[in-house]
Amino acid sequence: MPEYEKHQHRDYGSDQIKPSVVHEHLRAHDKRMRESRGQWALTKASYTTNFWKHVRGGQSAGKQHQTRDNEINVEVNRLFGIITSYLAALYPRMQRAVVLPDPEGLGDSNKTELALNRFMESSKIHQRIMTALRQALLYPGAGAKIGYYAGRGNPLDRVWMRIIPYWEMVLDSDVGDQEDERFRGHVYFRPKADVEEEYGLTDLKGTERTDYLRVGHSDSSVEKSSYPKQDKADSDNSYFVRVLEICNMKDNYEDKENSGILYEGRLEIYVLGQGRVSQKPVYVGPLPFAEKDGRPMAHIIPLIFNHEPEYPLRGIAHAQRILPQIQELNAYRSFMAMATRKDTRQYITRKGTFGSDELTDLTEGHDGLILQLDQDYDRPLGDAIAPIGNLPISSNINEYLSYVESDLERSLNLSPSARGQVTKATAFEVQAVQQYTESEFGLHATIKDEWLTSILRVVLRALISSMQDLGESSGAFEGQDVQLANVGAISDEDQTEQSETQESGDEAQADGEEQVKAAEEQESDGEQEPYIDDDSVDDYKEDPKEPGKIEAEKLILRDRRDFIEVGVEDLDAEFAITFVEGVGAPMEEAVQQQNLL
Repeated sequence: MPEYEKHQHRDYGSDQIKPSVVHEHLRAHDKRMRESRGQWALTKASYTTNFWKHVRGGQSAGKQHQTRDNEINVEVNRLFGIITSYLAALYPRMQRAVVLPDPEGLGDSNKTELALNRFMESSKIHQRIMTALRQALLYPGAGAKIGYYAGRGNPLDRVWMRIIPYWEMVLDSDVGDQEDERFRGHVYFRPKADVEEEYGLTDLKGTERTDYLRVGHSDSSVEKSSYPKQDKADSDNSYFVRVLEICNMKDNYEDKENSGILYEGRLEIYVLGQGRVSQKPVYVGPLPFAEKDGRPMAHIIPLIFNHEPEYPLRGIAHAQRILPQIQELNAYRSFMAMATRKDTRQYITRKGTFGSDELTDLTEGHDGLILQLDQDYDRPLGDAIAPIGNLPISSNINEYLSYVESDLERSLNLSPSARGQVTKATAFEVQAVQQYTESEFGLHATIKDEWLTSILRVVLRALISSMQDLGESSGAFEGQDVQLANVGAISDEDQTEQSETQESGDEAQADGEEQVKAAEEQESDGEQEPYIDDDSVDDYKEDPKEPGKIEAEKLILRDRRDFIEVGVEDLDAEFAITFVEGVGAPMEEAVQQQNLL
């Protein structure tokens, strides 16, 4: 039976987030993105020095506009320098994570800190974090998606992170507090053949994967009769399908193949634009990760620097407030360029002072004006041609342009050190400025640290799953073969036993003593015993001496000259994570201080 048919007859009557609710939120999401797409496209054009090309294309105005031959367009790309300098101060290269011990004494915070910093110090991870920060400043926000590759090798190297743009995140934007968030989603394009193979589908209608901010883009969430249905697409025009991945954090998932196991939250996959197939999810399963206590954990982490006062998940682009000044600056610089060219000396011929046969021609050559006269012409040259007097450019133009520059500077709210300007400030003052003493910069730095903390919490659960590699998930990015451990499961039998023991005092006390005794034995062993689905593990073999036990893979890390072995029990705890600026060598600090002074 195809995978999607297993979920077509699922009972969604008691769910809080039904398929109809998911589609309703998706339609609202697509509408909000379309309304703001023109503004984001203009921001991108200003950042990539394509402002006038974008305006001439008429994308923001909705019509084509041809530039006149005598029209001069001057573009001053201030946005690129603003974002680049802001990023350099917001995310320094030597930032390190600090892991505080678990309040209950579980795990090893030192080993966990070493593993997480090993992940953060990767050049690929650093570049992806920079990409997310850049998108979150240019657009209303950005997001990160965490998972891991199945297979052998270093478990830490198999943990992956991908950055997703703001318009691909389907957020519960109507909530007034993030604690009330019901779902997080990711809508994106995947190859049609991969989706058909993974979920047992056939004859999907493919479409193209295009730049969302380009001219003439149209959503692929609706059906189009022109979509081909061939098994193999001839080109990228019909190679992809739009997929929605939803982390439902309100409804539970009961595994039909393993009755009695209940997961908090669930992962739902929809294939969009496919008629009846799109009405319900083609896959429903447990969430890829969960908190240590079993609470659902979304593997999609949004980053929003500025948001509406009432709704924390409705982002506001940081670049949006300085874009009007940049537009005005480009417009006035172009006007001044044309006015300056018109201010050059112009001439007029005085045909009335002599006969037409005396002035044969007046043309413009490569070296200027060429005046051709008859050989018999004996009058002064001033009688034949005279300059035209022009008024100078009004001082109001320069004065208004200075107002635009002043408004732009006030909107930046950056210190001189953040803009790369060397002042007479001491090294301590510069360091204090970088460590969150400025109002807006400090707020954004705090939000950035909280986002990185959320990422590392998910990375930690992904690393634990990678070291065990016991489960399987369909939450892969771009069709990658990814396996994620099924964690956070709660047995129905355990819930029933707990409710019964609460009703009878004597039995509750006896069972409580047994639970304490079992917890002490498990703590002394120092081993984690997660739920294991034998059918989902390839080549699974039980230990003949200790049935039900599987040895998790060890992580070997190097700390200076020592090699440290990290196990699952070292990472499985509720650690508090903060960030500090990394300390360099004494010689490097001396050089930096000298440069600043």
